[in-house]
Amino acid sequence: MKPLRALLPLSCLAALVTLCIGQNGGDPFAVSADKVEKIKAALPASTQVPVKAKHEVLVFSKTAGFRHDSIPVGVECMKQLGAKSGLFNVTHSEDAEMFKPESLAKFDAVIFLNSTGSIFKDSPSGEDTLKKSLIDFVKGGKGVVGFHSAGDTYNDWKDYGDMMGTGFQEHPWGSGDTVRVKNLDPKHPLNAAFKGEGLTIKDEIYKFLPGRAQPTERRMLLALDANGTDLMRDDKNKDGKPDRDFYPISWLSTFGKGHTFYCSLGHNDEVYWNPTVVQHYLAGIQYALGELPAEATPKAVAMVMSDGTLIARQ
Repeated sequence: MKPLRALLPLSCLAALVTLCIGQNGGDPFAVSADKVEKIKAALPASTQVPVKAKHEVLVFSKTAGFRHDSIPVGVECMKQLGAKSGLFNVTHSEDAEMFKPESLAKFDAVIFLNSTGSIFKDSPSGEDTLKKSLIDFVKGGKGVVGFHSAGDTYNDWKDYGDMMGTGFQEHPWGSGDTVRVKNLDPKHPLNAAFKGEGLTIKDEIYKFLPGRAQPTERRMLLALDANGTDLMRDDKNKDGKPDRDFYPISWLSTFGKGHTFYCSLGHNDEVYWNPTVVQHYLAGIQYALGELPAEATPKAVAMVMSDGTLIARQ
């Protein structure tokens, strides 16, 4: 007698797979134990200056465009960083209604962690209401921090661009590219983690829209180092020659009475357990919370390439 073979309809098979996934844990922000340990090992021993108070921080990771797989790792990093440093508690959300004035009022800063696109669109409270609430929040003296694709959030909203300094155009250097990062301001307190040096890292590097991320408006901290980086990745180099240009990565500024910090690193999981980057993040957050005194006055930058070419931005 031949064994009986039953074929399940595709719909039943899909339901079975879904059920199995659900039984194995349905938390979309769950992080594996090994990654949790890697993050823990990368945390700084302390903040740069003593903590004055425990702050409440909203970590917001809603996406209305590309969604990064590194979001759960980034959120876990922020939770551990806040707890270990004693600087802040994390409330993580992807509910845009958190930006209603009465909801936002309980926070001291917002961290946009790999958010993308028009994140307030179609919200019950209305997009314009939530936009105004965010701008009033920061201008009124609170902090805002952006990691990686926070720079690809609301590219067409002028106030957001003025506040964060961003406006994504493209990423000539993808997640698999190894680049050299230039320390533009070695003595700046937000760059203390680099110990006067630059950094070699594998991560996606952004190119911003013309007129955005300018040294005339922001205090630049890090930029792509033309020495040790393949500049031919930039799509504009149609003539076969590398582009002698300035590609900023990290900076700080003020916005009204508030403080802003942005760093474009953070596409790859590994960035969130890189001790140097995590310490840089912590310094930026402490600055945004108003606890770390740091010069935010715009300053001209310059880099000299190995062939003697000067890359400068006033």
